[in-house]
Amino acid sequence: MPKPNFMVAISLPGHHGEQADEDGLDRERDDGGGDDDIATEAIMSIVNRLHHGKASAVRDLRAFTAALDALCEAFMAKDSHGVGEAASDARDALHDLISDE
Repeated sequence: MPKPNFMVAISLPGHHGEQADEDGLDRERDDGGGDDDIATEAIMSIVNRLHHGKASAVRDLRAFTAALDALCEAFMAKDSHGVGEAASDARDALHDLISDE
């Protein structure tokens, strides 16, 4: 017969009295409070690059989306080597797209 388990849990409120559990999902919403997440920063970098880079930025964006497409295709084909290559290509294309060069 298995022994019974015993657990004691103590919870403290987060900063400003917010709950620090899964019910406090406001932390996942981007309300523009100044602490933008990395996804928002990446999109804003892409938009800024399109405004300043014009045709070359469009070319870089298309290279990035093509690399993402190749990543999806390799994943669906269960080609682990292809996934690695496509992920590397996507990383390089994203870097070219959002870098300040």
